[in-house]
Amino acid sequence: MSTKRPTNQRASSSSTTASPSPGPTSKRQRLSAPHNALHGHKVYIITAKLESSTISELHELVERSGAAHARSPEDADVIVTAIGMRKRFERHVDWKVAKSKAVVRPAWLEDSVAQGKALPCEDYAALRDLKETTCANCPSGRCTCGPTDSDSDTSPLNTPTKAKKPRSFDHSQRESAVARTSARTEIPGYLLPPETPYAVEMEKLRFNTRFSCQRATPLRCINQDLCDTLEIIRRSRLLVGEDRSALSYGRAIAVIKSFPKRITGETRDEAKELPNIGVKLSKMINLWLDTGQIPEIEKIRHSERFQALSSFAEIYGIGPTTARHLYAVGVRTMTELEAYYEADTAPESLVHLQEDSQDAVDPSAEPDPGVSMTEADHMGSNPQETWIKIALSWRHDLAKKIARNEVESIRDVICAELEKMQPGCVSTIVGGYRRGKTECGDVDIVFTHPDGGRVPGLCRRFVRDLHNKGLVTHVIHSMGFHSHDPLRTHHWDSLEKALTVFVPPGQTTRRRVDLIFAAPEVYWTAVVGWTGSMMFERDLRSVAKLQGMKFDSSGISRRRDSKLFHPRSEKEIFDMFGLAWIPPELRNADA
Repeated sequence: MSTKRPTNQRASSSSTTASPSPGPTSKRQRLSAPHNALHGHKVYIITAKLESSTISELHELVERSGAAHARSPEDADVIVTAIGMRKRFERHVDWKVAKSKAVVRPAWLEDSVAQGKALPCEDYAALRDLKETTCANCPSGRCTCGPTDSDSDTSPLNTPTKAKKPRSFDHSQRESAVARTSARTEIPGYLLPPETPYAVEMEKLRFNTRFSCQRATPLRCINQDLCDTLEIIRRSRLLVGEDRSALSYGRAIAVIKSFPKRITGETRDEAKELPNIGVKLSKMINLWLDTGQIPEIEKIRHSERFQALSSFAEIYGIGPTTARHLYAVGVRTMTELEAYYEADTAPESLVHLQEDSQDAVDPSAEPDPGVSMTEADHMGSNPQETWIKIALSWRHDLAKKIARNEVESIRDVICAELEKMQPGCVSTIVGGYRRGKTECGDVDIVFTHPDGGRVPGLCRRFVRDLHNKGLVTHVIHSMGFHSHDPLRTHHWDSLEKALTVFVPPGQTTRRRVDLIFAAPEVYWTAVVGWTGSMMFERDLRSVAKLQGMKFDSSGISRRRDSKLFHPRSEKEIFDMFGLAWIPPELRNADA
């Protein structure tokens, strides 16, 4: 798969003599010819009323024009928007701020790039009431428009008759945008990781701060033995349904993991002052230091119930509630569990893919045959039991850890197959691999494509293709494309995904591989959301909430008005929430 960065070389002319002015510039030329038409200016794009493919195209135009991306309307020289009504526009930009900027339609950016210079803004003003101030603040400095002839606050600007109507982006251009991207697999710079790693300011990552997303937490810490001991009681509380108690122990483990000193008799008092370390935890630490063990935890460790619930919960589809039910009806061992679910009747192959929502229909996608009658029969009336049967039947394979080199090999195979179906995709291995684990329980990969219009439905078609080639035998969970919902209260993101059972070429051992597809504008939120440990991600959501924001893998929005934010790098997400940069290998806040 190509990961080539956009080049900055100008196309040289083969002609050495004067020639007539060229004809209209094609869209492909507008995107591929870099220049400095807007060098020194900052552009902010309001994504409302724009399709994903159009947003990606506009961002690329900004980069190729030599302009910089503004992080906010206040920081911009030019605001690009498809909104023509003042009331709706004010949901995104304060009116006083707007009057100090050039507020133009997308066509201004497209035509300026096409002609290699900043064009006058008078024919491109997005709102009638801002035409005069847009002209006054236009980067071209050549606007001559006078006051508007209407005082209406809500009427969109009429197209002038004295000039050629500027080109604009609309739904009818989606097909041509898709065709253009398929012929050009060059990846925009904002979808690639930085050429040099971001600097880590360790002095800002203090171990005694409240949230784990404010602390540096390594994979294995100096107090790992204590963390592993406390993890037993945390897991026990979770399995018996005491979620709040489990969360308290999880927070304590997270802060101990970030404590840079070995907890001993000399440092125990300092450790007791850490956030989330209460009276009970302090007593446990004293017992552990004085005797080498904690009686309550030793009792749990040797409990038949804890051992049974723990082994049951390791099977995909069995959570704490189901595990407790199984124990209550007399199931104690894995052999009894297999008999209970009749694991020997699990289907050898099962691919049940959820359809996309109606707002994500890909006109270029081939019709999906859907679920066959055989698959429907296997699903039965209780799909969860089917997945449990599958997980049980392959539990020995799925329990085997995956070395880092095999994770990379699986990624290479999947990316090669995806390149055949959809050239130009970008991917990042996330999860434990990205946090530095030497062995992983599964492989998590986040994908996107520079043309956002190609993402909806791609996961479903791709997994079907992998299944037909024998690389995917089962899909144990799938979710079609859904638009980001800022009002959603649960934390299971709305990204298009498939959690699969994968068989690497030439092997028989099955592996768990999760394929996650994100639109380009939320690619980095998906990468961040699928990289950190559970406690790290929980705390990141908490920090966002305290600032009136909402964060999850599928996007960032402001709670008061549901305004969406699209960070263009991983670090920008940390900057947005006022957090110091934490590299992936220091986001291990779980035991």
